[in-house]
Amino acid sequence: MKKADKGVYHVVFQPTFGNRPDQYIGRDGVIDQFMMGLQEPVGSRNRCTLFLGQRGMGKTALLLELSDRAVKAGYVVARVTAHERMAKAIIEQFQLNGSRFFNDEKRKLTGVTAGALGFSFGLTFSDAAERQYGFRSKMSLLCDKLAEKDKGALILIDEVRTSSAMREVASAYQELVGDGKNIAMAMAGLPHAVSSVLNDQVLTFLNRASRVELGLISTNIIRAYYERAFKGMGITISDELLDRAALATRGFPYLMQLIGYYVIQYSADGGTVDEAIIDKAEKSAMGDMENNVFKPILNPLSDNDMLFLQAMARQGETATIAKLQSALGRKGPAIQPYRKRLLEAGVIESPRRGELVFAVPYLAEHLLQDLRNNKKKLV
Repeated sequence: MKKADKGVYHVVFQPTFGNRPDQYIGRDGVIDQFMMGLQEPVGSRNRCTLFLGQRGMGKTALLLELSDRAVKAGYVVARVTAHERMAKAIIEQFQLNGSRFFNDEKRKLTGVTAGALGFSFGLTFSDAAERQYGFRSKMSLLCDKLAEKDKGALILIDEVRTSSAMREVASAYQELVGDGKNIAMAMAGLPHAVSSVLNDQVLTFLNRASRVELGLISTNIIRAYYERAFKGMGITISDELLDRAALATRGFPYLMQLIGYYVIQYSADGGTVDEAIIDKAEKSAMGDMENNVFKPILNPLSDNDMLFLQAMARQGETATIAKLQSALGRKGPAIQPYRKRLLEAGVIESPRRGELVFAVPYLAEHLLQDLRNNKKKLV
């Protein structure tokens, strides 16, 4: 395939939030665990999963992959982004996506029968049900109706956060599970948003759900994927440059998509990748990282949060609490609020007691470059 086939490389690599590439790699274990959970009894821990990850870790793409696989496994899926009207959106998604299984129901029910069943035809609620029933009751009716066709119901929620709508949906899910309905749910969000949901008094039952932290992908897996993708595009690349491209991603899924996309974009049709192309691809990818990852992460932070991160960046790959206290001129208790806030936001991680690292690759280098460019001094 040649680069001129524009639709091809846009499918192979999709470096845009909310899109999914041709193949979803590096999360086979996570996907298999959830799909096996769908085969377990109603109420199983693996039938309700929380996926945590920073921007660019592939949360949305994962939900899209789960949606496709669940449909093949006999589920009707409602996939939404969290918002205040998502309960209504979930109902509409189930009606839309499940309607094709009820094409044979042509007659329209009327009178008492319609009111008793809750539906006028297919998955369309009767007027009485539409007026009188709330989300939980409508979901119960939908689950029963789908069960007639041997179909389960799967709710997928992206960008999950604490809200009245989240409480309504999650509480209804818990009750439906208690009623034995064939329903499952998967949610994805930023670490601090999921943490807030788990700490909500109404939603504490979600602490019993399966929790999966989406981390970095092995660069060996990325290298193998690059090799297959570039070969399929008719592009020649040496082993050395393949290694360089894979290592440059540092295992970050979004950066993997960016570098792959730009390597193909800058390569001649059926041509050979050289160091200049890799240089250009990496530079373009880092520009996108700055605009789409670093800025959204850093813009909400306070000045003191930024000073804390700059002090971390100056220490290199791993920062210690002791050195941070010295650099900031503050004792332990004084820096704990910043440490806690940045950990909850998913900006930093603590691999071992007393140590901190950046959760997003290249963020430390970005902070140091910003300091050099603006000639700011750490105080």
